[in-house]
Amino acid sequence: MTTTPQPGAGGPTPEALEARFVELAAAGDLDGIVALYAADAVVSLPLGREAAGPEAIRRAFAAALAAGALGRFDGAVESRAVVTGDLAMTTSSCADGAVRTQVARRTAEGRWVWVRDGSRLRDVPACAPVGSHSLAVA
Repeated sequence: MTTTPQPGAGGPTPEALEARFVELAAAGDLDGIVALYAADAVVSLPLGREAAGPEAIRRAFAAALAAGALGRFDGAVESRAVVTGDLAMTTSSCADGAVRTQVARRTAEGRWVWVRDGSRLRDVPACAPVGSHSLAVA
């Protein structure tokens, strides 16, 4: 499934996505964070669960913001990308030593959005599914 992201969504380059994420997380901008992801994106959560699609991703990041867990993404970020056509694998190294990898895709408008984020929320306890109130979409 491919849908058109909102205008200004994503970033001008795959490398720019991580720095933009850090800015948006610091500002508590949930809409901005969700706009960095494609409509068909998947974000890994704790316990092997996943948030698939914008609503589930919104719930996951809302939980992380409410818990203050996104402050850990502050600091200098060095991002690299390996680009092949309209796909890129992005790797980001943060000041705290954390390394994250994502997969990004170029939109029809030429912007880049993440389609797979396997590491950002995986170790954030606030995003762990609880009982029947899972953040993931089946």
